[in-house]
Amino acid sequence: MNSNFEYYKVFYYVSKYENLTKAASALKTSQPAVTRTIQNLENELGCRLFTRSKTGMKLTPEGKIFYEYIAAGCAQFFRGENNLSNMITLENGTIYISATETALHCYLFQAMEEFNIRYPNVHFKILNNSTKNSIMALKEGKVDLAVVSASCNISSPLKMRRVLGYQDILIGGTKYQKLKGKRISLEKLSEYPWISLTSESITRNFLNEYFEEHGLQFSPHVELSTTDMILPVVRHNLGIGFIPAELVKADLLAGTVFEIKVEETMPERDIILIYDTEYPQSIASKEFQKFLAER
Repeated sequence: MNSNFEYYKVFYYVSKYENLTKAASALKTSQPAVTRTIQNLENELGCRLFTRSKTGMKLTPEGKIFYEYIAAGCAQFFRGENNLSNMITLENGTIYISATETALHCYLFQAMEEFNIRYPNVHFKILNNSTKNSIMALKEGKVDLAVVSASCNISSPLKMRRVLGYQDILIGGTKYQKLKGKRISLEKLSEYPWISLTSESITRNFLNEYFEEHGLQFSPHVELSTTDMILPVVRHNLGIGFIPAELVKADLLAGTVFEIKVEETMPERDIILIYDTEYPQSIASKEFQKFLAER
């Protein structure tokens, strides 16, 4: 058999992404070249490795067995390449991260600032995405890490680690001053106009569950696509809404908004770091993960 490592590398990325176009992008080659390589490898091995459909490339039973060995071998090769080529990456490395707005404001900006004091030549490239899109960017190999503000279901080779807990608080603007200084039930507050994210967001699902636990239905009057829009909408007295406490500190001090005390305890939420155990990490990315673990 004349197969070489490049064949196995192509097989690895097609298996990982289950998509010829994404594999070609990761390998910096063309889709036809990837297709030819897979066909050649299947011919040499004498079996089909993938089934092809409109939804992508799926491993056959034989392909799954082969992938177990190839993934382990590629991991060793990648690790060796990184150890050699990234000797000086803490001098000029780049870390690619996809993060939610809440994760950025409540955790990541401060962590990046502290890390850059220690390693001033390491650069960050940040994608501001939802939790779902951040995980997708990680799966597609577009970023080294995802830092998100909601617990989520992931599967191997992805792993996650909680790095911080944070609390949402309910805020209102000047129109709702009569609510200030009182502890009010969620049932009573449900009569007011609410501001929240759209129904597709994980945060909205979290609030839906919070209300349901107390026998209420959550029906916001204003729906927004991003968390950073909640504060200005509250400032303009269009309703009340939950927002991470870290994002509203300055406005609370300035008195443009105030916290509304809710009788029912709002559960603490988590900032989650997610990484791909099979993705070759640069030394800068590894050092940043170590730094986050020690904070």
